Amino acid sequence: MKEDLTFARKLLLIVGSFIIVASVYLGVKYLFPITAPFIIAYLVALGIERPVGWLAGKLRGRKGLAAALIVAVLIILLVSGIGYVLWLGVKELKAFLANYDYYVIYVQQEAAGICHNIDGWLGITDGSSFRFLCDMAGKMSRAATDGMDTQMVGKVVSVSLPVAVNTIKIAGSVIIGVMSVIYLSGSLEDIRNWCRKSVFRREIKLVSDSLGRLIQVYFKVQLIIIVVNAVICVLGLMIIGNPYALLIGVLIGIFDALPIFGAGTILLPWAVFELISGNFLSAAVLVTLYLVTYFVREILESKCMGKRLGIAPFTMLMVIFVGLMVYGIMGFILGPVSYCIIKALILYLKTIVERGKLEGHMENID
Repeated sequence: MKEDLTFARKLLLIVGSFIIVASVYLGVKYLFPITAPFIIAYLVALGIERPVGWLAGKLRGRKGLAAALIVAVLIILLVSGIGYVLWLGVKELKAFLANYDYYVIYVQQEAAGICHNIDGWLGITDGSSFRFLCDMAGKMSRAATDGMDTQMVGKVVSVSLPVAVNTIKIAGSVIIGVMSVIYLSGSLEDIRNWCRKSVFRREIKLVSDSLGRLIQVYFKVQLIIIVVNAVICVLGLMIIGNPYALLIGVLIGIFDALPIFGAGTILLPWAVFELISGNFLSAAVLVTLYLVTYFVREILESKCMGKRLGIAPFTMLMVIFVGLMVYGIMGFILGPVSYCIIKALILYLKTIVERGKLEGHMENID
């Protein structure tokens, strides 16, 4: 009888876990895109709760006005920062376009030098590799331009219409999100009271605590690592005199956050290219940048995360990879979020099943 009960509990745990995984997947996959503005607004409202409370005290308890002022300041700072970065990026892009002919000649000279070295290594006639490279480039160019004129209008229409629709959606989501932050800032305590009185208060607390640790530890550390490595890359590229150090450095810092690729995907092939071209200083600087960014990530992740998150590095890598496969590019965020929700609910279900409470509830229902 005892063995039957143990088997029944295991079966109940397996079935319950499957239902939890399926429910979280469907919820995150299909409900999150709809509710994302409100979820983000709630997180922002939590983040500015203390400043709103302090400013509301100065404004005779007007939390809505205080929240509106703080949100306005945050928007101005955010838009100013993004605008400054975009201005620098456009400035570097204009410089690139202005010197386009120079860069084409430079690339051709570098390619000729590399091909000359390859000819020497392979013991073939000088110019053979370069002629082969030119023939391949010509074939690729002709293949890309064949029929381009007739397809250009269709491509422009097919691309521009979804872009316009998505732009309108994003703008509407931002407006709704800003309004939601202002409304939520005055009702956070009411939401907390509702959660404490809810029949699902234990489940809500478990999930919120798990997600809170994820946000406070993992995403916060990842943001710090991105900023630090981006600054390191910008400074390193300035040392070798790269005219687009800011733009490329920031892109490498963001790319470094991707679990499968990392900064080495850009820096190491670039270093090999510089080494073949005979630019030994540039190659050494790029390899050094890769090593520094690698150790920065390892040190910060081990020091700042450690055991606080409760997720092993291998598990996090697998979770992010599965998230990318299931949710697309947003899986970098939604993968860990789904894992934390699933883990919290399954552990809670396991505790209930082991204590026999679920069977008791079911018997009472029957």
